[in-house]
Amino acid sequence: MTEYTRILNDFHNLLHGGYRHHQGEEIGEYKAQQDNADPMSALKDELSNNTNRVVSHERSSPSSDDLDTLPRISNEIAGCHQCNLYLTRDQTVPGVGVQRATLMVVTDSPVDSARAESSPLAQYEQEYLDKWLSALELDIHNDVFITPAVKCRTPGARPPHQAELVSCSFYLRRQFKSVRPQAILALGATATAALTGNSADFPSLVGQDWTWGSIPALVLWSPAEVLAHPGRLRAPVWKALQRLKKAWDAIPGNRL
Repeated sequence: MTEYTRILNDFHNLLHGGYRHHQGEEIGEYKAQQDNADPMSALKDELSNNTNRVVSHERSSPSSDDLDTLPRISNEIAGCHQCNLYLTRDQTVPGVGVQRATLMVVTDSPVDSARAESSPLAQYEQEYLDKWLSALELDIHNDVFITPAVKCRTPGARPPHQAELVSCSFYLRRQFKSVRPQAILALGATATAALTGNSADFPSLVGQDWTWGSIPALVLWSPAEVLAHPGRLRAPVWKALQRLKKAWDAIPGNRL
C-alpha cells in the first residue's frame, strides 16, 4: 500500500471515529461600477452586505439577482484581458460546482493539469479535499463550489502578483454574490490573500476560528501540504474542520 493510500485511509477512519493517531512532528459594466473602489475592501464589504442575515439551507426561487450566473461569469473570464496572465494562458479555470453551494472553497492558483471545467486542484489534492468535505457532511457534487484565487495558471506556477489578485477579485466578488455560500474555506496563502488582500495574513489565520463578513470561514493549508506533512498537520486540520461545522450548526436555521 502506498503512503498516499495509507494517508487517505487514515483520514477516512478519522471521519467516522474521530482523530485517533498523532504521529508527532509534521481570490464591461459591472466592473465599471467598481473601478473607484479598492477591490479587496469592496470584496469584504460586499460579503458583509449580503450575509448580515441567516441563510436557510433551503434554496430560494430564482430572482433578478440570479441573472449573474456562474456560466455567464465563466464566459467573461474566458475573454478577460485585465492582467498580463492572458498573454501566456491556453485556457481559464473559473472553478467547478453548483450555483447555490453551501460551501465556497477558494484555492491557490490553478495547477498545470487544471482545465476550464475541472477543479483547480491536482487530482490527488481534490481526492483528499473530498475527505475533508465529507467530514463537513457535504456532497462534492451538490453542496460545493470550488474556485481558484486567480483564474489563469501563472508562469512556472509562481505565486500570483498583487495586481493579478486584484484583477481577479472582480470575478471572485461576482462568484461569491452568485453562489451566496453559507461558509468559506480558503486553502493556502494565495487563497487567503484573495480574501484579506494580504498573503502575510496566512500564518496568523491558518487553522483559527474566523468569520469573513458574518459567515463562518476557515483558512487551512493546501491538501498537498497536509499530505506532505501528515504527522504535523492532519490533526489540526481535523480539529479545525470540526470547529467550522460546530460554528455553523450553532447559527439558527443553518446546518451543514
